[in-house]
Amino acid sequence: MRLNLAHICLLAALIGAAPSARAETSPTYDLERDRQERIELARKELGARTRTKVVEDVFVVIGQNEGLGLMERAVTAYFNGRFDRRPERAISVYLFSSSERYEAYCKEHLGEPCISVYGFYRPDLRRIVMNAGLGLGTLTHELVHPIIDSVFPRAPTWINEGIASLYEAPVIPSEGEIRGRKNWRYPRLSRALNQKAEQGKVSVEHLFSLSDAVFRGADEDLNYALARYFCQWLDSQNELWPFYRAWRDDVANDPSGKLAFEAATGMTYAEATPKFRRWLRALK
Repeated sequence: MRLNLAHICLLAALIGAAPSARAETSPTYDLERDRQERIELARKELGARTRTKVVEDVFVVIGQNEGLGLMERAVTAYFNGRFDRRPERAISVYLFSSSERYEAYCKEHLGEPCISVYGFYRPDLRRIVMNAGLGLGTLTHELVHPIIDSVFPRAPTWINEGIASLYEAPVIPSEGEIRGRKNWRYPRLSRALNQKAEQGKVSVEHLFSLSDAVFRGADEDLNYALARYFCQWLDSQNELWPFYRAWRDDVANDPSGKLAFEAATGMTYAEATPKFRRWLRALK
């Protein structure tokens, strides 16, 4: 779960400090110093013997070792022919081994209960907080958000969450490779696909039309599933990353992503939808 701008503004109002765009663009930013300050803060919060490790120069991992191996393999794969730009600023990744420690951290150090039982990303703090005791699928999901936010800030929520959700059930067959497999979101999408009242929502055109507010509206569970399996479909044809990069690099001229999609796939929305639906029905 990634907090959006409305969440951040509310949190900033509650703590009395708005996030500063000026600080984020300061030419005096020192990555090494930021990493060290994050390590020092974590040890002040959690104890002087708290484990830390820096992954891919920017991710400061804090806490248990159990999730570290998966994180290192996933991030290596993310930057191998997928995301081609790393975040410029450090991101803290807190891994807690139990729900009790996870919830206690949120209440004591963030001033409120955790917003998800699994984990979340706070872009205003550049901090991922994870309940690793419930599994690590959310970790590989949440790691995607700061990468996209840093290089594609105009990305609509649906593509941000679609790519992140793709890696909730990752398959890492070898170093530098990662794919998403069928997961718990599929039944909701399959149900919509087979119901006349909802079938029209399982379309490429509908997905590209989703504003951030509508994405998180009444059909949020279906929208997540649609975005996730659309990304898996494109990835299965090796078209996801050419599409993503083309859209990111030309978003000023192509805000909807329509031109990038047509260039990457050679299809219009109308041509793509029946192929996407056939792939969904055949998915094992």
